[in-house]
Amino acid sequence: MQAVPSLPTPVVDGIDQIGIDQVHAGRTPGIAIGVVEDGRLVYARGFGFATLWPHAPMTPDTEFYAGGLTMEFTAAAILLASQDGKLKLDDPLSKYVPEFRLGANVTIAQLLTQTSGLPGYAAVRGISTDPTRTIKLAKLLAAVDELKPAAPPGTVYADNPLNYFLAALALERATGVPLSDYLEQHIFIPLVMNHTFLAGDSGISNARASGYTRSGRAFVNAPTWDPAWLDGDAGLVSTIDDLAKWDIEMPVLLRVDSVRTIFTSGTSAGPTHYGMGWVIDRRGGQDFDWANGEISGYRSMNAVLPNQHVAVIVLSNADSLNGEVTIPESVGVRVLDVLAPPASALDNAVITKAKDWLERLATHHIDRAALTPAFSAYLTDDLVARENFAALGTLQVIVPISSTTESNGDTLYEFLVRYPRAQYHYDFELAPDGKVDGITLMS
Repeated sequence: MQAVPSLPTPVVDGIDQIGIDQVHAGRTPGIAIGVVEDGRLVYARGFGFATLWPHAPMTPDTEFYAGGLTMEFTAAAILLASQDGKLKLDDPLSKYVPEFRLGANVTIAQLLTQTSGLPGYAAVRGISTDPTRTIKLAKLLAAVDELKPAAPPGTVYADNPLNYFLAALALERATGVPLSDYLEQHIFIPLVMNHTFLAGDSGISNARASGYTRSGRAFVNAPTWDPAWLDGDAGLVSTIDDLAKWDIEMPVLLRVDSVRTIFTSGTSAGPTHYGMGWVIDRRGGQDFDWANGEISGYRSMNAVLPNQHVAVIVLSNADSLNGEVTIPESVGVRVLDVLAPPASALDNAVITKAKDWLERLATHHIDRAALTPAFSAYLTDDLVARENFAALGTLQVIVPISSTTESNGDTLYEFLVRYPRAQYHYDFELAPDGKVDGITLMS
């Protein structure tokens, strides 16, 4: 049953239209959207279908695989264990997983902030990394142990599922309890999250959303990934209602110092500032913490504006592994624009510079002397070619939204930009010396 929203009618209508548009445009079979405001779930609705064959409607009670949102919970579980004295964040991984020699100088905190410097498992030889087939973690770790580190620990952020696999294993050995049981005992039961668990644990119910992927213009059932590949990185199954309880109660469940730790970036280098399970961001001059996820058949996003006491949750049952689909991060930003529009504060010189860089990306005329070293390393020629900005067409409109001073001294400028076929949010970040330190375009 759809929840009765407690927001002004124009706001409800605006959010409804966002969800309806995604389904009618054929970008996803179904989508569920939730809004938390001042500690209450004030909006929760589903659009489209949880399953296409047979048709079953999407609702806020529909269970989804939430992918990378799992990391919020794994990090919180380890913080809770730390509060209870079961482990310390600065403990070396070798204290709990001594057989993994490559992690000898990596701390638990570095695993959670994704700054371990460990290599990804995609490069291992001799074992299959097909996520539809099961894997023994011990075998995977032994194979990765033959590789070289990707970076010194604590220096570089890199999204690596291995970090949260190892963090979950360390928690299990420190507490004597598997991650799934620890989450249930310390988070899911206390917060009455009755429809939340780890994949492969108790089995997803009949009230689930089937996962789909593109096959040409049609959606087909996506391959099912084995739970062994998900675990503490991507194994969460949940609903809009349960994730809303999490957004409301997480700051109460954890101590103040633990909450501060989770929302503190592990490194200031590079374009992404990442805490523990959350991207640490800014929007319209306010703190903006968000996480997203994607596995076969599903995409998700959970975003919080802590100073404004607002959270947005978006879940969809189509992956982007085989074509263009709904992007929950973009949907979430559009919902936030309806709820809390940021104020404009930009000058013409910045607007001109922001427009110039969109043209440079489209024509591949990248002036690397005008980029910070970190962003230049990230913005490779291959990445520019792959993103294919020229395919957007001619820029028609650029509308300034806001400017924000970041903790590292950068200024983040936000725009709405319109091309012939679509409108985008455009983030343009400048370092104190005027060099470009980040460019993001989201539909």
